[in-house]
Amino acid sequence: MKRLYLYSKRDSVLKHWKSGMSRLYKLQGFQELGSLYAALEEVRPAAVLFDYDGHIGEIEELLQYLSSSNTAVMAMNSSPVYSDGIVLLKGGARALLNAYASANNINQAVKAVVGGNIWLYPEFIQMMIRQNSMIAAGRQETLEPLSARERELAEMVALGMSNKEIAQTADITEQTVKTHLKTVYEKLGVASRLELAIMVNSGK
Repeated sequence: MKRLYLYSKRDSVLKHWKSGMSRLYKLQGFQELGSLYAALEEVRPAAVLFDYDGHIGEIEELLQYLSSSNTAVMAMNSSPVYSDGIVLLKGGARALLNAYASANNINQAVKAVVGGNIWLYPEFIQMMIRQNSMIAAGRQETLEPLSARERELAEMVALGMSNKEIAQTADITEQTVKTHLKTVYEKLGVASRLELAIMVNSGK
């Protein structure tokens, strides 16, 4: 049975999560950060549902703390903000959704991240599409030196995807991803994933 840690300072949020969660998971709730970290020292769960309630620094610290583990972090907030979502995805969050989302959506998200995937709330995806369309013209010019496949991989890097995730999405090996990205760096005159992501996302 997969173990999940649930963290929220709000009792109503914890009750909401526990009442709707699938019985496939073993749940443990926390309302204090110290207790959560103490539990993480003992046992690493499959995922942590973390209600950061506007305090993005707390979940950023958790993402850094768990960066080398297999524990997925799900960013939860009763008023999700797109800009926070981008920061948290780049920091390693595996899911973004409203803390009071329906039980069905929460269970879908948990199933996705436990299975190694990413889950985003629909409004976030719509905002991402709008943002991408706004810079599409500049992006086309920026990526003009690249082949269609290289352009596809560069855009995945710009979304914060790892080589493994890109390989799975594009149905190629990680080594092929690395080879393509090396060529992309050379063609665009960048030296790192970060520089590539900034170039693609700014359309410059």
